[in-house]
Parts: sequence; C-alpha cells; structure tokens
Amino acid sequence: MKKISQQELENVIKLPPYERYQYTMKWIADGEAVYVLENDDNLALVTVGEEKAIPVWSAAEYASLSNNGDWAAFEVIALSLEEFEEHLIPLIVENKYLVSVFPVDAKAGFIVTLGEFLRDLDEELSNY
Repeated sequence: MKKISQQELENVIKLPPYERYQYTMKWIADGEAVYVLENDDNLALVTVGEEKAIPVWSAAEYASLSNNGDWAAFEVIALSLEEFEEHLIPLIVENKYLVSVFPVDAKAGFIVTLGEFLRDLDEELSNY
C-alpha cells in the first residue's frame, strides 16, 4: 500500500470534486481497495437531494479525515475489490444508493451512479 505524504494529502483535498474523483479511480485501481466508514455493520451515508449515497475513498488517510462529527463513532474499513463486489454492490443496488466519491469536510464528494463508478473503475483497471 502506498503511503500518502502530508503534502499530497493537503494538495488532494483541495482539488475540485471531479479531479478528486479521477485521482480516486486511479488509486482504487492501483491499490485494489475501497475505503468506507462503518459502525456496527452500518455504513456512513450522505444525503444528496432526496437520495442517499455511500461515501468511498481511495485510502484510509482520506477516509479518516471524515471520521468526525456525525461519523465520529465510525471506523475506517478497507474493502478489497472482491469484497466491494460481493458485499457493497448488492447493498447499493438493493437500496438504490448513489456513490459519493471522496467527500471532504462533511460535503458530498463527486456523486455518481453505481454504473458510472464501475464503468470508470473498469476503465482504470484495464490500464494495469
């Protein structure tokens, strides 16, 4: 697993949401892991209009930045791509959740459908 320097962390969280999304897709493909916040088998959720989204990050360091406020009792959990496919995708489909990629400062990240997320991840994985 690649270690994120403090400078990289500070630079990346300042990026606009779409650039954080692109960064995240590359990191997830490279590290083959997705990070979420979980508390007693409940995942952190954000509200986007009238819909719910599951926030995901590309590294524990980024996810831990949101591990406060309403999510202070949540733990950062790493999911392999296999675990993501087996456990998280069915949950997203069943509940019609969106995906909030790399939220920062309690604001939603770049919001995509599961189909868009998987398409972009597959495209990035094809580069490896």
